[in-house]
Amino acid sequence: MNRTALKVAAALLSVALLVGCTQTKPSKYESGAGNNEKLAGSLTELFQQELSDEESAKNPFVADVLKRAINTGRITQVDYEEAYRLFRVCLKDAGYVESYEKLPNGLYKATPPNLKADDSEKYMEASKNCSDELAPIESLYTVQQGNPNLLTNQDQAVVQCLNKAGLVDASYTVAHFKSDFKAGFTKAPYDATSPGAQACFAGGGYSITLKNP
Repeated sequence: MNRTALKVAAALLSVALLVGCTQTKPSKYESGAGNNEKLAGSLTELFQQELSDEESAKNPFVADVLKRAINTGRITQVDYEEAYRLFRVCLKDAGYVESYEKLPNGLYKATPPNLKADDSEKYMEASKNCSDELAPIESLYTVQQGNPNLLTNQDQAVVQCLNKAGLVDASYTVAHFKSDFKAGFTKAPYDATSPGAQACFAGGGYSITLKNP
Protein backbone atom coordinates (compact mmCIF):
# COMPACT_ATOMS: atom_id res chain seq x y z
CA MET A 1 0.00 0.00 0.00
CA ASN A 2 1.49 3.36 -0.92
CA ARG A 3 1.93 6.27 1.44
CA THR A 4 -1.21 8.15 0.39
CA ALA A 5 -3.38 5.08 0.81
CA LEU A 6 -1.87 4.57 4.24
CA LYS A 7 -2.68 8.17 5.14
CA VAL A 8 -6.34 7.95 4.24
CA ALA A 9 -6.98 4.40 5.37
CA ALA A 10 -8.13 3.76 8.87
CA ALA A 11 -6.15 0.75 10.00
CA LEU A 12 -8.03 -2.48 9.49
CA LEU A 13 -8.18 -4.04 12.92
CA SER A 14 -8.78 -7.74 13.30
CA VAL A 15 -10.78 -8.15 16.47
CA ALA A 16 -11.86 -11.49 17.88
CA LEU A 17 -14.24 -11.01 20.76
CA LEU A 18 -14.57 -14.09 22.94
CA VAL A 19 -16.21 -14.61 26.31
CA GLY A 20 -13.76 -13.30 28.90
CA CYS A 21 -11.13 -12.54 26.27
CA THR A 22 -10.64 -9.77 23.77
CA GLN A 23 -7.79 -9.93 21.28
CA THR A 24 -6.89 -6.99 19.08
CA LYS A 25 -4.25 -6.20 16.51
CA PRO A 26 -3.09 -2.67 17.27
CA SER A 27 -2.86 -0.08 14.54
CA LYS A 28 0.36 1.45 13.25
CA TYR A 29 -1.64 4.46 12.17
CA GLU A 30 -3.25 6.73 14.70
CA SER A 31 -6.52 8.45 13.92
CA GLY A 32 -6.63 12.23 14.15
CA ALA A 33 -6.94 13.66 17.62
CA GLY A 34 -9.54 16.26 16.69
CA ASN A 35 -13.09 15.31 15.79
CA ASN A 36 -13.26 17.96 13.06
CA GLU A 37 -9.91 17.40 11.36
CA LYS A 38 -10.30 16.42 7.70
CA LEU A 39 -8.33 14.07 5.46
CA ALA A 40 -8.79 16.50 2.57
CA GLY A 41 -11.17 19.11 1.24
CA SER A 42 -13.01 16.61 -0.95
CA LEU A 43 -12.98 13.05 -2.24
CA THR A 44 -11.69 14.30 -5.57
CA GLU A 45 -8.73 15.84 -3.79
CA LEU A 46 -7.97 12.48 -2.19
CA PHE A 47 -8.19 10.75 -5.57
CA GLN A 48 -5.81 13.31 -7.06
CA GLN A 49 -3.36 12.85 -4.20
CA GLU A 50 -3.41 9.10 -4.76
CA LEU A 51 -2.88 9.42 -8.49
CA SER A 52 0.10 11.71 -7.90
CA ASP A 53 1.77 8.89 -5.98
CA GLU A 54 4.32 7.15 -8.20
CA GLU A 55 3.33 3.65 -7.09
CA SER A 56 -0.34 4.17 -7.93
CA ALA A 57 0.37 6.06 -11.15
CA LYS A 58 2.45 3.20 -12.56
CA ASN A 59 -0.23 0.56 -11.84
CA PRO A 60 -2.52 0.61 -14.93
CA PHE A 61 -5.60 -0.66 -13.10
CA VAL A 62 -5.27 1.72 -10.16
CA ALA A 63 -4.49 4.69 -12.40
CA ASP A 64 -7.53 4.02 -14.61
CA VAL A 65 -9.85 3.71 -11.60
CA LEU A 66 -8.53 6.93 -10.10
CA LYS A 67 -8.86 8.86 -13.36
CA ARG A 68 -12.49 7.77 -13.64
CA ALA A 69 -13.09 8.70 -10.01
CA ILE A 70 -11.57 12.15 -10.51
CA ASN A 71 -13.90 12.72 -13.47
CA THR A 72 -17.05 11.55 -11.68
CA GLY A 73 -16.21 12.39 -8.06
CA ARG A 74 -16.65 8.80 -6.87
CA ILE A 75 -15.16 5.31 -7.12
CA THR A 76 -17.81 3.00 -8.54
CA GLN A 77 -18.93 -0.24 -6.94
CA VAL A 78 -17.91 -1.97 -10.19
CA ASP A 79 -14.31 -0.78 -9.87
CA TYR A 80 -14.17 -1.75 -6.19
CA GLU A 81 -15.56 -5.20 -7.00
CA GLU A 82 -12.95 -5.68 -9.73
CA ALA A 83 -10.14 -4.71 -7.37
CA TYR A 84 -11.42 -7.31 -4.91
CA ARG A 85 -11.71 -9.93 -7.66
CA LEU A 86 -8.07 -9.42 -8.64
CA PHE A 87 -7.06 -9.78 -5.00
CA ARG A 88 -9.11 -12.95 -4.49
CA VAL A 89 -7.71 -14.61 -7.62
CA CYS A 90 -4.15 -13.78 -6.61
CA LEU A 91 -4.67 -15.03 -3.05
CA LYS A 92 -6.30 -18.23 -4.29
CA ASP A 93 -3.36 -18.85 -6.60
CA ALA A 94 -1.14 -18.51 -3.53
CA GLY A 95 -3.17 -21.24 -1.82
CA TYR A 96 -5.47 -19.19 0.42
CA VAL A 97 -9.23 -18.71 0.25
CA GLU A 98 -10.91 -16.09 2.42
CA SER A 99 -14.65 -15.81 2.99
CA TYR A 100 -16.40 -12.52 2.35
CA GLU A 101 -19.56 -10.78 3.51
CA LYS A 102 -20.91 -7.85 1.52
CA LEU A 103 -22.19 -5.16 3.88
CA PRO A 104 -25.07 -2.73 3.24
CA ASN A 105 -22.67 0.09 2.30
CA GLY A 106 -21.04 -2.04 -0.40
CA LEU A 107 -17.87 -2.81 1.52
CA TYR A 108 -16.63 -6.34 1.98
CA LYS A 109 -15.79 -7.85 5.34
CA ALA A 110 -13.15 -10.54 4.90
CA THR A 111 -12.67 -13.52 7.19
CA PRO A 112 -9.24 -15.18 6.95
CA PRO A 113 -8.99 -18.94 6.41
CA ASN A 114 -8.35 -21.22 9.35
CA LEU A 115 -4.58 -21.53 9.51
CA LYS A 116 -1.97 -23.21 11.62
CA ALA A 117 0.17 -20.80 13.59
CA ASP A 118 3.24 -21.37 11.43
CA ASP A 119 1.27 -20.58 8.24
CA SER A 120 -0.15 -17.25 9.38
CA GLU A 121 2.98 -15.31 8.47
CA LYS A 122 2.99 -16.78 4.96
CA TYR A 123 -0.67 -15.87 4.57
CA MET A 124 -0.04 -12.29 5.64
CA GLU A 125 2.84 -12.03 3.19
CA ALA A 126 0.67 -13.42 0.39
CA SER A 127 -2.07 -10.92 1.24
CA LYS A 128 0.43 -8.08 1.06
CA ASN A 129 1.84 -9.29 -2.25
CA CYS A 130 -1.65 -9.57 -3.75
CA SER A 131 -2.89 -6.15 -2.65
CA ASP A 132 -1.31 -3.87 -5.27
CA GLU A 133 -4.67 -3.18 -6.90
CA LEU A 134 -6.95 -3.56 -3.89
CA ALA A 135 -5.09 -1.61 -1.19
CA PRO A 136 -5.30 1.93 -2.61
CA ILE A 137 -8.78 1.44 -4.07
CA GLU A 138 -10.26 -0.12 -0.94
CA SER A 139 -8.71 2.56 1.27
CA LEU A 140 -10.37 5.33 -0.72
CA TYR A 141 -13.63 3.45 -1.25
CA THR A 142 -13.88 2.83 2.50
CA VAL A 143 -13.55 6.56 3.16
CA GLN A 144 -16.07 7.32 0.42
CA GLN A 145 -18.69 4.87 1.69
CA GLY A 146 -18.18 5.10 5.44
CA ASN A 147 -16.72 8.50 6.17
CA PRO A 148 -18.53 11.07 4.00
CA ASN A 149 -17.28 13.96 6.13
CA LEU A 150 -13.68 12.82 5.55
CA LEU A 151 -12.86 12.85 9.25
CA THR A 152 -9.38 11.81 10.32
CA ASN A 153 -10.89 10.47 13.54
CA GLN A 154 -12.15 7.03 12.55
CA ASP A 155 -14.05 6.55 15.81
CA GLN A 156 -15.99 9.75 15.23
CA ALA A 157 -16.84 8.53 11.73
CA VAL A 158 -18.21 5.29 13.19
CA VAL A 159 -20.31 7.16 15.76
CA GLN A 160 -21.75 9.46 13.10
CA CYS A 161 -22.64 6.43 10.99
CA LEU A 162 -24.32 4.63 13.90
CA ASN A 163 -26.35 7.75 14.62
CA LYS A 164 -27.36 8.21 10.98
CA ALA A 165 -28.41 4.56 10.82
CA GLY A 166 -30.68 5.07 13.84
CA LEU A 167 -28.73 2.59 15.96
CA VAL A 168 -27.80 5.19 18.59
CA ASP A 169 -29.06 8.63 19.53
CA ALA A 170 -27.18 11.91 19.71
CA SER A 171 -26.06 11.23 23.28
CA TYR A 172 -23.83 8.36 22.11
CA THR A 173 -20.25 9.64 21.89
CA VAL A 174 -16.81 8.47 20.86
CA ALA A 175 -16.11 7.75 24.52
CA HIS A 176 -19.14 5.42 24.60
CA PHE A 177 -17.94 3.65 21.45
CA LYS A 178 -14.45 3.15 22.87
CA SER A 179 -15.92 1.80 26.09
CA ASP A 180 -18.20 -0.58 24.20
CA PHE A 181 -15.27 -1.69 22.04
CA LYS A 182 -13.13 -2.54 25.07
CA ALA A 183 -16.03 -4.43 26.65
CA GLY A 184 -16.63 -6.53 23.55
CA PHE A 185 -19.90 -4.69 22.83
CA THR A 186 -21.61 -6.78 25.51
CA LYS A 187 -23.46 -3.73 26.87
CA ALA A 188 -23.71 -1.67 23.69
CA PRO A 189 -27.18 -0.15 23.06
CA TYR A 190 -27.27 -1.84 19.65
CA ASP A 191 -26.57 -5.24 18.15
CA ALA A 192 -22.93 -5.07 17.06
CA THR A 193 -23.42 -8.13 14.84
CA SER A 194 -26.18 -6.50 12.80
CA PRO A 195 -25.43 -5.63 9.15
CA GLY A 196 -25.96 -1.94 9.88
CA ALA A 197 -23.48 -1.85 12.75
CA GLN A 198 -20.97 -3.95 10.85
CA ALA A 199 -21.22 -1.55 7.90
CA CYS A 200 -20.46 1.38 10.20
CA PHE A 201 -17.48 -0.44 11.70
CA ALA A 202 -16.12 -1.28 8.25
CA GLY A 203 -16.67 2.27 7.08
CA GLY A 204 -14.49 3.46 9.93
CA GLY A 205 -11.78 0.96 9.04
CA TYR A 206 -12.61 -1.71 11.62
CA SER A 207 -13.15 -5.40 10.99
CA ILE A 208 -14.91 -6.68 14.10
CA THR A 209 -15.98 -10.29 14.46
CA LEU A 210 -18.06 -11.44 17.40
CA LYS A 211 -17.80 -15.11 18.25
CA ASN A 212 -19.74 -17.23 20.67
CA PRO A 213 -17.79 -19.60 22.91
